[in-house]
Order: sequence, then structure tokens, then C-alpha cells
Amino acid sequence: MLRIDDLRLGYGQEPVLSELDLHVADGQFTSLVGPSGCGKSSVLRAIVGLHEPDAGTIELGVDASEVGFLFQDDALLPWRTARHNVALPLIIRGEDKKAAHDEADLWLERMGLAGLGGRFPQQLSGGQRKRVALAQSFAPRPKMLLMDEPFASLDAIVRRRVTEDLLSWVERNDITVVLVTHDLEEAITLSDRVHLMSAGPHANIVDGYDVPLPRPRDLVTTRTDPAFGLLLERLWGGLAEVVDGAGAHTDDQQDTEVAA
Repeated sequence: MLRIDDLRLGYGQEPVLSELDLHVADGQFTSLVGPSGCGKSSVLRAIVGLHEPDAGTIELGVDASEVGFLFQDDALLPWRTARHNVALPLIIRGEDKKAAHDEADLWLERMGLAGLGGRFPQQLSGGQRKRVALAQSFAPRPKMLLMDEPFASLDAIVRRRVTEDLLSWVERNDITVVLVTHDLEEAITLSDRVHLMSAGPHANIVDGYDVPLPRPRDLVTTRTDPAFGLLLERLWGGLAEVVDGAGAHTDDQQDTEVAA
């Protein structure tokens, strides 16, 4: 289980996150949603050690080498071919280069990219690069996957296909996932639980919503389930309260400053 308790994190000034708790069960798909600037991405960076917390504890429940990270941008090395990009995490882990390249080819084939292993990132479409990034994330067979707005830059058709690839693999292999997204429909469609964060500074998790939709899930039919619409309405309501509350707090601060 991923366990975060009393997380406090800042960038040298007022804390972005304060007293944040997040518990994710093994094999659970969890999403973080909330207003822009609330620190959702900072939570992921703290989990993988890219940002040292000011206070609090983070227990991964798995070895750090078993955690994958899928960024919003592809994060592919432009001077390496698709095959070499996918093989790189395996080689860094100490695997034989030939075996790593063979494994990379298998993953590229699973992602519908057979025959494209010799191409460089600039020779691939946006959807193809995202599939390479997925293959790179899955090749080391992570037990936990962190994703920061991974599909935001894709058009609707490509986004659906890539998301289907992801969902299928996660469901088959019982991978623990934490997704950061601004898309409430995406969060519900993919997740077992959605956490709503307050506005920053001093942001934390203010509510959690269990997703009562059976698995495996189809990206289209899932959204026609009555439970989907009801949960989406609740999430929108919760987000509106967070945003309105933040606006009211800002107005109060401004009034105080003017009065002073």
C-alpha cells in the first residue's frame, strides 16, 4: 500500500501542501483532481523522491525500482530510437542489452508499434510517441505507476486508443496507479477512487469518492452507466465548492489588505 501521512511540501515560501493524507491500496487505481496550482503534481514528485517533503511520511509499499512514472510530455530521449528508449530502464537495471532490446520489441508490438522500433521520436506521431512512453513504463513491469496528465496533449481518437491500452494492461496486471488529471470524466472512467484536493496554498485532500463501476471497463459504455452521471455531478459540485471557497478566501484577504 502507498501511504502518505501529514505531508507538508513547499518551494521555499508558504507550503503548497499541508497535512495531506493519501492511502492507496495495492492494485487500486486512484486519481487526484482539484483546481490548478493545488499541488497535485507535487504529490507525485514527492512520492518518487523528486521533491523532499518539509514534513510527513511516505511509505511506498514497494521497492523504488518498481515504481514507474508517466509524464505529461513523452520524456523520450530524442537521440535514441523507440527500441532504445523502451530498453533503457531495463539496461539501467542491469539487464543484458540484447535481452533488453528483445523485450523492448515485444512491448512495442503489444502497443501496436511493430516495425517502428528503429525510428527516432521525431519520426513518430504524438500518439505513437505516447505508446512508446507507455511501453517504456511497462517494460520494467512496475508494481506502481504514477501518471501526471499523461494524455492531455493527444487528440480525442488517439487519446481513447492509448487510454484503452493503459486500462487493459493495468487491469490485467493489478498495478497500483495514482493519476493526476483535470478531466473529471477521465478520473471516474479509469479509477476505483477519486480524491478531491483543495486550492493552495496549504492544499490537502478534502473528499474522496468511491467509483461504483464494475471492471473490466469499456471507455464508452462506462460513461452511459447511470452511476457515472451521478458521481460526475457530485464531483463537479465538490470542485465548485472548492473553487468558490478559494475565491471567497482571496476576496476576504484583499478586503483586509484594503482596510489596513
